[in-house]
Amino acid sequence: MTRKKQGRRGNAVRNVAVVACGGMLSGALAGAVGPALAIDFSISGFIRHEIAIKLSDKENQANNHGNPFNGEEVPLEPVGLDLSTVAGVNNLLSTVGLPALTDLTQPLFGKALTLPPTGFRDVRTADNKFNLMATRVEVNMAAAINANWSARLTVRGYYDWNAYDDNADTDFFETQKRDGGGGTPLEYAQDDYMIDLPVATVDYINGPLFVRAGNQQIAWGEAIFFRVMDVPAGLDYRRHFIFEPAIEEYSDKRVPALGVRASYQISSEWEVEGFIQKFEPTLYPNPSTPYNVVPEQFTVHDRYDGIADDLWNVGGRVRAQLGNLGLQFIAVSRHNPHGVLRWTKSGVNKDLPVLPGSGATMAETPFEVDQENGVKSQEEWYWYSNSVRLHGTQGLNAAIDDFQPATGAVTAYNVGDSDALARGELDTFFWLSGGLRGHIERVYPYENVFGASVNYVFDGEPGSFLEQLIARVEMTYTPDRTFTNPTLGQDFIKEDQWAFAAVFEKWHRWSQEFPAAYLVLQFMYKNGSDIFDVETRHLSGYNSTSTTTPTGVDYSAAVAFAGFQPSPSLEWKFEWAVLYEIDGGFLFQPGIRWKPNDKWEVNLYATVISAPEQGRSALTVVDYADEISMRVTYQF
Repeated sequence: MTRKKQGRRGNAVRNVAVVACGGMLSGALAGAVGPALAIDFSISGFIRHEIAIKLSDKENQANNHGNPFNGEEVPLEPVGLDLSTVAGVNNLLSTVGLPALTDLTQPLFGKALTLPPTGFRDVRTADNKFNLMATRVEVNMAAAINANWSARLTVRGYYDWNAYDDNADTDFFETQKRDGGGGTPLEYAQDDYMIDLPVATVDYINGPLFVRAGNQQIAWGEAIFFRVMDVPAGLDYRRHFIFEPAIEEYSDKRVPALGVRASYQISSEWEVEGFIQKFEPTLYPNPSTPYNVVPEQFTVHDRYDGIADDLWNVGGRVRAQLGNLGLQFIAVSRHNPHGVLRWTKSGVNKDLPVLPGSGATMAETPFEVDQENGVKSQEEWYWYSNSVRLHGTQGLNAAIDDFQPATGAVTAYNVGDSDALARGELDTFFWLSGGLRGHIERVYPYENVFGASVNYVFDGEPGSFLEQLIARVEMTYTPDRTFTNPTLGQDFIKEDQWAFAAVFEKWHRWSQEFPAAYLVLQFMYKNGSDIFDVETRHLSGYNSTSTTTPTGVDYSAAVAFAGFQPSPSLEWKFEWAVLYEIDGGFLFQPGIRWKPNDKWEVNLYATVISAPEQGRSALTVVDYADEISMRVTYQF
């Protein structure tokens, strides 16, 4: 038995409406003229409400309202200096060439000076009950024009009810990618809703030839949690990040793009396929949203609009089914959709409080004076460096060295390998500024990906566990891949990357009373970046704590086991997914689906995460996201 895949297979609003209405109009015309056009038109869709309730009191530490330093008086300790007296303060000011204080009422960062100084983060911590509260509508239209031609159109609308406790006027969906705020050319986005066309294609079939042109998602992957061969498209993390049921295999995540995809069946055994598609990058959650991954003390400048918005990816694969043996070979020339990060000029002209006229110089550095939401202390700096797998000390050096002479003009200096000097210099500048915001940019480097897979279907004894067991090995190789440097330096890390997955899957019937259960066991190995590949962070930034700098790890590896068991009546389906990172984190996702009829479906599942602070775990950054989720769907 083969596996049945689950969940696969100007004015942007005006564009959406025109295309959608055009599709419905063509169906109406087809009905009016009858057999003259012989168009077979169908329409279906669903309305779904999605909710995720928090199971812990942890807040997302990447957000301003979840920062663990909120309300904390963190002592500042400029290296080797006593700041308990005005004389000590003036000694520091004279050391960096700044005028002395005459009294404690002179404001350094918007308020009178207190001694000894502290980095006080005067921000409210939120108390959220929900991670998600949203409603989705999808309408799918299909038209079979004749034996050779057909068309498909999907209109998707997604509204977030913003039932969250935060400190900002949160924008859930708008991006920096294009003027209309949409993540793709056929999307319109505002703060709390998005409307797009994930599918808008015309298909042509003529014997062994199949061609699909238009806006489409190309799905080559067959893995849960992991992506090895699934390289044509980026992912859209804005709706529920990675926390949909893992068994659905990113079916709602792949970013659609305009392009042409064609395949040709050479013989009964061999098939070739190729595509050319407009480059569309991965879409990350926005600041202050429940699943944000970039700490809000950073401003991210996305270098897509006007830089990478006219790029195209190309690729192809060859597939063969030789009896029980399956083969696949791929080659893709693309721009990395996840992007890489590095320091960039802030462009913000804002003076250091103790240095009038310094704003123009600060604009040439990666830092902006931000007394409300910036980093306030070296403790906060290093805590967040560990959280997002960056190198706190060398990150400071890169920010200084890569932006000379501006950084030197405000007396910043390279501290070498000394964590103590780095902490002292950081506390000095956090005290003199009252808080600093970092500026980084996301760029999309070019890369080639080559891969191969082998799968074999076992012919075991009827009823045995080996009967129809599918074993598959997948491997990809990306030469000279570009990675985010843990220092955020201008010089990215270049390294050959290997990704490997071993997969065992089958349908197995435990008894005559129950239908067959679907089971899948996977192992994955990667060097260079972690299993999720978010922002292509390099593993040399791993293996640290909030008080120690990273020593790095050589690889990322994980095991996953997932599946589902239908009930005898098929009304219920029991699901599970478990992910264990070797020497790292753990994710458990049990669930149940109830489908009483062909119209209604209720899906209830939980996600529980445990990840250590130190080590190779990629789950550490989402360790706050324990939740129970429910989706109620009406299909039409």
